[in-house]
Amino acid sequence: MSKYQNILVALDLKPEDDDVVSEQAFRIAETSGATVSFVHVVEPIFNYGLPPGADNKYDQWESELEEGAKMQMSKLGEKCSIPTFRQYVRVGQVKRELLQTAERVRADLIVVGTHCRHGLTSLFFGNTADDVVNDAKCDVLAIHINKG
Repeated sequence: MSKYQNILVALDLKPEDDDVVSEQAFRIAETSGATVSFVHVVEPIFNYGLPPGADNKYDQWESELEEGAKMQMSKLGEKCSIPTFRQYVRVGQVKRELLQTAERVRADLIVVGTHCRHGLTSLFFGNTADDVVNDAKCDVLAIHINKG
């Protein structure tokens, strides 16, 4: 029996990053016979801070972000032959939504990209890969995304 059966690929919907991450996931899936699912998490707008008076637009903006992400996910899923029922767009805190989706699909491997933030950058923006590695109930493969 292969080590991995269900691979969950965390995407940020940036084509250059997603290509690197999904390529590694597909290599593993090919050798192990695993199925691949995609997930993208839309962070709530309130995480970014709204300007005064923008509260009434919050739901509309968040809905537009979610719909845009679903459209991008659909295109990527079609390109990579991932069926719609294995494409997930969630709204919420990234770590929580990734881990919940991993449990839902019974992932035994999560593949996530990392930009290796350190110091103040990590303090302000966090490091999703670190968060997921520390709390996942399955294996996590963090793919370094080289910017430069």
